[in-house]
Amino acid sequence: MENYDSQYAEDNVYGHVVDLVGRFAPAPGAVFLDFGCGFGRIAEVIRDRYGLRYIGMDINEPGLNSLKQRGFDAMFLDLGDPDAALAEIDRHLPADQPIAALCIIDTLEHVAEPNKALGLLRILAQRHNAPLMVSVPNVAHRDIGFKLAMGQWDYTLAGLLDHTHLQYFTERRVADMMVAAGWHEVHRKDVLMPKSDQHFPRTHAALSDKAPLHLLLKHLRAQVDDTDVVNQFVRAFLPGPMVSESSTLPFVSDREPAAPFLTVVTRTQGSRIETLRETLLCLSAQSCQDFEVCVIGHDLDVDRQLAVERVIADLHGSMRERVRLVRVYGGTRATPLNAGFENARGQYVAVLDDDDLVFGHWVETFKKLAERHAGQLLRLTAVAQDWDKVNSGSGAPASRAMGGMRAIYPEQFDLVSHLVENRSPLHSLAFPRSVYSDLNFRFDDALTTAEDWDFIIRIAPVTGVESTAEVGCIYRQWKTGETSFTVHSNLEWQANYFYTLRKIDDDVLLMPPGSVSRLREMYYELERLHAGSSAPGFPKRSALMDVASTPDLAYLEALRHRHHELINSRSWRITGPLRTFKRILKRQAWSPEPKDWLMNITDFEYRIRLIENSASWKVTRWLRSIRNGS
Repeated sequence: MENYDSQYAEDNVYGHVVDLVGRFAPAPGAVFLDFGCGFGRIAEVIRDRYGLRYIGMDINEPGLNSLKQRGFDAMFLDLGDPDAALAEIDRHLPADQPIAALCIIDTLEHVAEPNKALGLLRILAQRHNAPLMVSVPNVAHRDIGFKLAMGQWDYTLAGLLDHTHLQYFTERRVADMMVAAGWHEVHRKDVLMPKSDQHFPRTHAALSDKAPLHLLLKHLRAQVDDTDVVNQFVRAFLPGPMVSESSTLPFVSDREPAAPFLTVVTRTQGSRIETLRETLLCLSAQSCQDFEVCVIGHDLDVDRQLAVERVIADLHGSMRERVRLVRVYGGTRATPLNAGFENARGQYVAVLDDDDLVFGHWVETFKKLAERHAGQLLRLTAVAQDWDKVNSGSGAPASRAMGGMRAIYPEQFDLVSHLVENRSPLHSLAFPRSVYSDLNFRFDDALTTAEDWDFIIRIAPVTGVESTAEVGCIYRQWKTGETSFTVHSNLEWQANYFYTLRKIDDDVLLMPPGSVSRLREMYYELERLHAGSSAPGFPKRSALMDVASTPDLAYLEALRHRHHELINSRSWRITGPLRTFKRILKRQAWSPEPKDWLMNITDFEYRIRLIENSASWKVTRWLRSIRNGS
């Protein structure tokens, strides 16, 4: 077609096809067949560079006439009738002349049944063990996707959305189509184009380089795969076994494949066999058994592997058949998590480490949330509890609780507070598997700690979070033995923390509903603390904003009571001289304690947190433990 009379260039599709031909070291004098040749602008290069006899085939007369006028063989060929086309080729080609290679450039998208055409090419290629070069446009280029997401689909005379296209290809569809037709990829040299022919109008917010919308879409699309800026797939194939006898392209037959609701990923190094047994026991007793378990053995030696296998073998039969052991070696704490998600078959994935405990309705609660809010990150409430390691009467190691459960984790997920610190233990969450399989989110292997927090705050803005106040799991805070806090230094934790923040800060961040009010409150709080209400440029705070709702009043009263309890405690009073001495050493001015009746919820939360994390409070922990013990 005249629309496709493009000139040859080393950096366009023609140059890339010619480069791929050279990788097979074609023998001079052999035949090169160009199907859907158009004007055959690669003919001269194929002849001069490799010494091949070029033959172009098409149904469009202008291109064939151009080739003949330039001294090349050209023949009319209709790929819509493969049998007739094969007979015509056999009549035209000398029986004793080998075929060096075949190509079909930007043609399959114009063919009603491309698998039939590929079958014809396969017959020819098998006779001579010849490779095939294929080029098709990429409908998943980000320009098309971003515009389509905004309701825009622009047909053009030529290019990615040529109005004559009968087929549209993504990388997966190309791969499925070629394998089904008996072709197997050996090389690739795609044409990259960050701004395709669909990059218009320039003022479109989804295409504007600096627009936050574009930056967000660009980040998510680039994360999925590396074809976001591929304009044309240019691949080399060799003929091989047929995967399908069908002449139609593969299509999705089952939109919702059968799968368990949940995959539970349990990473273990085989060093805590007694707690691994407890974790699997929790799963055995679940009220909803619609789950599988993927135990990820990380750096297991033979003895530890056998110990883990014995624990699995001891499970009840109905449970044991749903547990798989996958071994991984090397990497960081993120490595077994990625292996678990990779091997997961469930609709959702939850991580339950080998020392975690969950209640009997843990799976059921997640499933109920998913039924109402499919595709979102699911979160139930966790409680904390102190535990230590002891020896049982038989000498075997065991664990025991050292106190009651503490409700230190919020009932609702707040993205802003999670950007400051992780307030959701990993086993209180269930992730839609699609964030891994379709959106290509991964646990960051560069992190040696806080890999869960990093994963959570990257996914939560994209999926949203559906929370329940129902308590479903216990976060065991170990007071003895080795933990991630003892193995890794505080400096290492801080380095990982700031590394994650830099990553988040480099990208556009989606904010969930309610964030405007949340940020407004924080803005006014900063105004009050740093500038004062009379500072110029700051809007006055409305008195209506100080009126709390009924639940907030109850919470405010509880905070007021806790604050009063802390500042009047023996621990706080006896360490008063210590704080005074510290203030004098640092030459800090004395400031009176704020009045309870003037403080709001945020003030109380800040003051309580300040006290409980102070050196004064920590050094008197022994005093409170004696009092509680008595």
